Amino acid sequence: MNPSALIALSGIVFLVLFSLSLFLFIVVRRLVTDWQKDRFEKSYRRIENDILQAISLGQADVSSRIAARHKHHLSVLTRVLLDYGDLLTGEGRTQLQIIFDRTIRNRCLKSLNSRRTIRRLQNARLFVIFFSRQDKEVLLRLLQDKPIIKLAVLTALSRIPSPEMMNFLFQAFEQDPGSASRIYFNIMFSLGTRVESLLREYLRKPLPIEKVGLLVELAGAIPVRSVWEEIVRLASHPEKEIRIKVARALGNLLIPETAESLIALASDQAWEVQTQALKSLGKLKNPQTVEILVKALFSPHWYVRYSAAQALAEIGETGLHRLKEVAAQEEDRYARDMSVMILNELVQFPGAS
Repeated sequence: MNPSALIALSGIVFLVLFSLSLFLFIVVRRLVTDWQKDRFEKSYRRIENDILQAISLGQADVSSRIAARHKHHLSVLTRVLLDYGDLLTGEGRTQLQIIFDRTIRNRCLKSLNSRRTIRRLQNARLFVIFFSRQDKEVLLRLLQDKPIIKLAVLTALSRIPSPEMMNFLFQAFEQDPGSASRIYFNIMFSLGTRVESLLREYLRKPLPIEKVGLLVELAGAIPVRSVWEEIVRLASHPEKEIRIKVARALGNLLIPETAESLIALASDQAWEVQTQALKSLGKLKNPQTVEILVKALFSPHWYVRYSAAQALAEIGETGLHRLKEVAAQEEDRYARDMSVMILNELVQFPGAS
């Protein structure tokens, strides 16, 4: 056999053997994966049944025995605790806490100190679910970690809206020195009116401007109507951005008693504040504010005139009547043109107001 034919034959043999090896590897890997999956599911069901028994009995010694029984199956036990940790409260959570403390707690804390981000991330949710006060410093450190770790911790906190966790969330928001305030805002917003008492407390604190503004914005976005007095107290804040957010929030809260504060904001030195206050006065639909809105129609600022005209249209018949009067006058063509524009919009889009 000539050398070229021998080389070709060797190449074919190599390809055949390689293909067979690859096929065999895939088959073996599939069998091993299926075996591992089946073993995991069997262990999961066994541990799940034991944990449900511990929860139903509500006895610490039973939970301790179950923890000792399954302490060598930590990966499966971790999955069961994660699945039930978000769902249970009261006595059921107490039994889960016992099992966690006796089996996984030390490993979880060790992983949270790992230099590998993925390990810290994998254990962040489990740590938050079974958080103990003695681990407060660990939680604070995680909230100063990389953004992905911080987000995972905050998301886990929001899924356990207990008073203690919400209190810790607001404490972390107060102490956070970074630029993650918007993340806190989103988490707090997801909790809804459950943050009412804490929101009122923190609105009274001397926080940085950015954080005060976010809390005011949060009150209006949810909305939490019971904190309107704390919001009104900030209407004279020296920072323009705070006054803008106060005016916007009061328009969302729709508290009749806030009309006086909004009228004052409608005369603010900053036209941006005036604009937002006029919009909110329109939402209140208070006929007594019509003359304030008419006066604003003669402002030199386009956005102020626009907001005033829209607010008059939103108030109803009284506001529309005054809007038509301004549209008919000749003294100020800018006020006239704005009134005409809004009236034409109402004709074209009758439901716009």
